[in-house]
Amino acid sequence: MKILFIPNWNVKRLAEDDSSLQAPDKYVNGHPYWFFRYFPKDTQVDIIDIGAKTWFRKIERKIKFYIQQPIKAFRVRNNYDLVVSHGAQSGLVYELLTSFVKRKPKHLMFDIGGLNGSRINHYETPLIRYALRRSPAIIVHSSRQLSLYRNHYPNLVAKSSFIPFGADFNYFDRGLEIHFSHRIVAFGYMKRDFATLCKAFDELNDSKYELYIIGDTSLADEYSHNRKIIFHGKMPIDHLVQFILGSAFVVIPLPEYLYSYGQMSFLQSMALRKPIVVTDTTSSHDYVSGIPGVLSPKPYDVADMKRCLSEMMSKNKGELMYMGLMNAEHVRNDLSERVMGERIYRFVEKIMNED
Repeated sequence: MKILFIPNWNVKRLAEDDSSLQAPDKYVNGHPYWFFRYFPKDTQVDIIDIGAKTWFRKIERKIKFYIQQPIKAFRVRNNYDLVVSHGAQSGLVYELLTSFVKRKPKHLMFDIGGLNGSRINHYETPLIRYALRRSPAIIVHSSRQLSLYRNHYPNLVAKSSFIPFGADFNYFDRGLEIHFSHRIVAFGYMKRDFATLCKAFDELNDSKYELYIIGDTSLADEYSHNRKIIFHGKMPIDHLVQFILGSAFVVIPLPEYLYSYGQMSFLQSMALRKPIVVTDTTSSHDYVSGIPGVLSPKPYDVADMKRCLSEMMSKNKGELMYMGLMNAEHVRNDLSERVMGERIYRFVEKIMNED
């Protein structure tokens, strides 16, 4: 099978592997790419990414859709058995272009952002319905997101599937040594509710733990009175991994949106054998509900965040390490990149065999 992959990010082509880059961001010469490595060995994957930064990219950023990349994919589409788009910014434009021609391969679109950030209005929604009128196959990483299709895009329901995102377990389970300190780590620079987390930690006024916010310093002045809340800018992935390994537990505070985001952050923390506190949202609910190594406060609820932080901080080192091991086993068995890849291939088989 020949597959054309069009992601809404850039993929580096490498002669040799670079461990500082994660699987979606690199294509190593002679090695299968990302989750496609779990497809049959005769699968051929070519990539057209979003390309270099140009003046036209600024226009694409403003309109929130990629234009050049889907056009390139459209021109070569018939060289492939399947086109896989990752993100509606690329997939919608490609699907619109192919809706005017008879000859085209099957199209599988990963809808990460809810087509249009899950926004429904009188102007944009009819245009999206028109672009998707021929009903491509769709994968989502949050089951609640399917309600968006049932309510507003009913023609997409039959060919949509929830497949959980999977972390590269082997990347994070490679003999890395776990440390323990009274450090709480929260990280991310987009779509994080650090306001609720900082307020909850500040009100707890614990004398033993320190909270490190990595990737977002916007609240540094507001909490300058609390020396136990430490802000740090963006950090390379290798450094962040070491920082997480030395923590007691990880907090991923999420706002609520009807689409997928933040999953890589909390799954990677779980794979690193750390207990986590992650807000119970559309994006996280499928992954952490009922898992013994996870506590899940309600969105924007300072009191509930305080409850979860307090419960974690009351546990001893042995209890926290056990919770972390349970998290790692859960990722290994149910939420790994391998499991995701195998599930995606089964879905691809299904859509390829449909008339």
